[in-house]
Amino acid sequence: MYRQYLNEGVPFQDLWAYQPNTRGVLYGSDACIDDDVKWLEQEEEKLGYNTQKPEGLIERILVTSTDENDLVADFFCGSGTTGAVAERLGRRWIMSDLGRFAVHTSRKRLIELQRKLHAEGQSYRAFDVYNLGRYERQWWQKERLEGADEKHRRVVLEFFKAEVLQNPTNPLLHGRKAGAFCHVDGIDSVFSRVEVRAVVEAVVQAGGREVYCLAWEFEMDLRQHCLALEAEFGIRIKLVPIPRELMEKNRTTPPPFLEMAALDAEAVVRHEKAWTRVDVKLTCFIPSLAEVPGKELEALKERATQSGFDFIDFWAVDFDWQPGQPFRHDWQDYRTRKDRSLKTVSDAGHVYARRGRYTICVKVVDVFGCDTSMTLDVEV
Repeated sequence: MYRQYLNEGVPFQDLWAYQPNTRGVLYGSDACIDDDVKWLEQEEEKLGYNTQKPEGLIERILVTSTDENDLVADFFCGSGTTGAVAERLGRRWIMSDLGRFAVHTSRKRLIELQRKLHAEGQSYRAFDVYNLGRYERQWWQKERLEGADEKHRRVVLEFFKAEVLQNPTNPLLHGRKAGAFCHVDGIDSVFSRVEVRAVVEAVVQAGGREVYCLAWEFEMDLRQHCLALEAEFGIRIKLVPIPRELMEKNRTTPPPFLEMAALDAEAVVRHEKAWTRVDVKLTCFIPSLAEVPGKELEALKERATQSGFDFIDFWAVDFDWQPGQPFRHDWQDYRTRKDRSLKTVSDAGHVYARRGRYTICVKVVDVFGCDTSMTLDVEV
């Protein structure tokens, strides 16, 4: 055996990772030995994210500073390296980022890790993505609009090129455009089913046949609910997200106002001798194109309508969705840089433990990083 004493060898230096330059010479000092952390050595680890760090580097930090089940937080998560390593090492984690691309890249990376752990028979945990805070809008309202919600509605209607109603017959009707009424939701509100029904009833009382509902956020499944209201009341409901470009300083030209994405799916139920298997088929997806630069918008409009599935980057299914609970990725499919194909029918063959009525949630993320979700009921 060989015994090594404390005064032998070289202690860990403060340079842990290196990257070979074009001449094959290592950056840094000779203290970087060959088995030290290498900079994105494995090609499959590269995600095309400019500031991505190697997993080996993050693993060393977590191993030397945390124990299993400790909570690790990365508030500028980028491509999700910290969360992926923490999950692999059995640590709990929280990640956040302002960039929509960063959030979507991290989500796909964690799902890929889940697939790998599942194939290896190892445990993994469900996770969900939340949108926390409306800080940008709150600051805009306080600093630019002096906190007035009425001024907020007036600014939105002016950019929407709608007429502001001076003496509306109903407080839910704020403007008119090309014969249609306009409703502008509050700056801190999520436009809900209860609200849209109230707006529709106000439009009917005012003798209208069409209404634009402009809001910063919409309740999930609202598009499907509006279809039922349209059939019940005989009016056209257009759900229009308010573009964030409207808050830009010195903005004078209107940003594009586009209807929210449309998503539809149906349950595929197969009755077999011993059990019933359930899958989900996507039947329609039309992206909103709200994040598309103006120069490219016209070129993509027709394609988005005719070939909406081309704009799906990722979709997932929670076969037993519970309101208020995290979305569980029971099944998912997504495009990669090497494989751009995408299934439009899941192949999970999900089997429920007992008979009954269940709610399925379908979540789609388009190539612009925007989420669209819907629910559907199935009875087995």
